Amino acid sequence: MNRRVVVYLLLSLLSLPVIRVAASPQADDPYSARRAQAIDLMKANKFVDALPVLEKLHAEKPDDVLVLEALAFAVFSNAAAIADDQARKQERVRARKLAEEAQKLGDTSNLLKVLLEEPADGSEVKYSGHAEVEASMRQGEAAFAKGDFDAALAAYKRALELDPKQYFAALFVGDVYFKQKEYEQAETWFQRAAEINPNTETAHRYWGDDLVAENKSPEAKLHFVEAIVAEPYNRRAWVGLIQWAQKQKLTLAHPAIQPRGTIEDKGKDDKGHAQTNITLDPGMLDPKAKNDGTNAWFSYTLFRAPWHGEKFQKEFPNEKEYRHSLREEAEALQGVVDHVKEGLKKHEIKQLDPALATLVALSDKGLLESFILISKADNGIAKDYPAYREAHRDQLRQYISEFIIHP
Repeated sequence: MNRRVVVYLLLSLLSLPVIRVAASPQADDPYSARRAQAIDLMKANKFVDALPVLEKLHAEKPDDVLVLEALAFAVFSNAAAIADDQARKQERVRARKLAEEAQKLGDTSNLLKVLLEEPADGSEVKYSGHAEVEASMRQGEAAFAKGDFDAALAAYKRALELDPKQYFAALFVGDVYFKQKEYEQAETWFQRAAEINPNTETAHRYWGDDLVAENKSPEAKLHFVEAIVAEPYNRRAWVGLIQWAQKQKLTLAHPAIQPRGTIEDKGKDDKGHAQTNITLDPGMLDPKAKNDGTNAWFSYTLFRAPWHGEKFQKEFPNEKEYRHSLREEAEALQGVVDHVKEGLKKHEIKQLDPALATLVALSDKGLLESFILISKADNGIAKDYPAYREAHRDQLRQYISEFIIHP
């Protein structure tokens, strides 16, 4: 887990705690005062100092969910300052267990969800296979946990000198400058990280956060969108755009297009022939289905069925097993669009179904594949995303901006 996304979520949550403390806390209430102190330390990035305070608060009131949540993150963050691999691993395990306790108490915050994504065994991904680079990154993380930003910067920059392509070194340098409110400096480093690896969402999202801090909302949107283009199946990639949209009083929603038919692969029979199970929506037999064009969904399963036989093997000769692919889905949806257009041309459709109208618009703008990959991808289709992204970033950006962001 990247600690910055957790810090960002944590600070959002910690803007609420004093309001959520038991009704009308007294000024001389030692628990409330120490709770506020711990929160201030967390906001100041002084996780090492906050930890013992949070430990005592949790011991006094084990059911204070906010304290428990903050404690889980403080333990996790402070683990970075532990040199011994096994001891560091044990602290990461403890942090996750604390997060599980908070979940049992009813906590459903975004921070908690991110913490719970961490491996239960406390394992962590290395920054580099180069020993000196890895050591510098760990030193930077340890300094960051203590709020020693100068030492953190020195360590991250040293790692970058050793390996100019070290993505996280550039990212974390920008992160430190962001924390110090040196936004122009931060932007330079986020840009550098994004150039090192444009297909990892974090630098794009941090860059957007930086621009928000500079009150450059339109520019920030572009980078939040770019984060999703980089990694649309990573839940964290959407965090920046979601928060940006809320501030702009906008909503995010995928087009409500749902095929009225399913096709299920049933493997092969004794003779090696593909077997499929097709289910159609009985509503398409209603006379009204012709009036609004929804009978066009018959085409969807008709176009998909051949892909479960020899067509997939022909189109993907290097893949041994059938999977749902972008080509299959795009061909099937385009078949529906063509059916609708024919019905409109013949004046058989009197009032086009809104979902089909959107589908036609997507096709006309060349965004059908982008819709499938961003809004309708399953595990099979997702495998086609990297190649599509490489050649069609503009279409992906356009799709998100025009069809997912709404007033």
